[in-house]
Amino acid sequence: MPDLSYRALKVGLLLVLSGVLVACIDNSGTGGKDGFSGMLERAGDEAVARVNGTTIYASDITREAAAQKLIRVGDPLPKGSDTYKQVLDDLVDQRLLALEAVRRGLDRNGEARRRLQAARERILGNILVENAVSQAVTDDAIRRMYDEQAKLSPPGDEVNARHILLKTKAEAEAVIATLNGGADFAKLALEKSIDPGSRLEGGDLGYFSRDAMVAPFADAAFALTKGVTAAPVQTEFGWHVIQVQGRRAQTPPSFDEMRPRIVRFMTFDEIQKLISQLRLSAIVERDDKPDDGPDDEGEPIEVQSEPLKDDSAKVLPSEEAGQ
Repeated sequence: MPDLSYRALKVGLLLVLSGVLVACIDNSGTGGKDGFSGMLERAGDEAVARVNGTTIYASDITREAAAQKLIRVGDPLPKGSDTYKQVLDDLVDQRLLALEAVRRGLDRNGEARRRLQAARERILGNILVENAVSQAVTDDAIRRMYDEQAKLSPPGDEVNARHILLKTKAEAEAVIATLNGGADFAKLALEKSIDPGSRLEGGDLGYFSRDAMVAPFADAAFALTKGVTAAPVQTEFGWHVIQVQGRRAQTPPSFDEMRPRIVRFMTFDEIQKLISQLRLSAIVERDDKPDDGPDDEGEPIEVQSEPLKDDSAKVLPSEEAGQ
């Protein structure tokens, strides 16, 4: 027997989160039987279910599946798949609940109208943002941003170094003396290093860029000549004996590697610009003083944003900064 209490809870949450009731109820009064737009045929959209005379369409299925994060936006959802059937069941239950709410006149009380209005604002705002982003974040724009980043942030050098990490400067100096006497670096790293991440590899750290290491270590490694062992270098982890084995030009990240970061950056940047433009042209009056604060007489507060700046030379933040 299915868990009806769980299914009822899930449907209730979906009604709140996905705004299906808002999408179905047409406040303009032109939506057909019981005020539901499902009575009107949508050109080019396949009807997949009828619920008490109202229609559920194929686009409703894919939209709801994406809202539940069962598929990615724009991905197809095979008809007849388990996910398809699950989402259709959810939408049928949602429609039944919404129809019953309308039959009982719940859509006409004050609380319902306030909540429907708030949901309508959110949906319209989201649609505006989606349209703005889709027009700005195109394949050509993403490629241009990638090319601009390549010019603004040319790749630097990488070094291939190995190290032996010790607790004290005296221990590090003793290791250097042993190395100068002809000892094998990798063998000493295995025996002496307290770095569990590299000692089994003979102290080898592979190739790394300057910003991948703490400053004292990176400064010493990038100043070394190949094959030369540095004087002991202290960091927060201990004392390092460093030896550079190679140097090369850093390989810039490929377009495919950078594309997700560029899309995120451009999306947030476009939203910020849109809101800034709207604030600049709007008159916003607000009172957000605490209720128990002083009662100052004065003009309403007008909220404005800083003027937009030229973004043509904007450098993407590092991946670490965005986390």
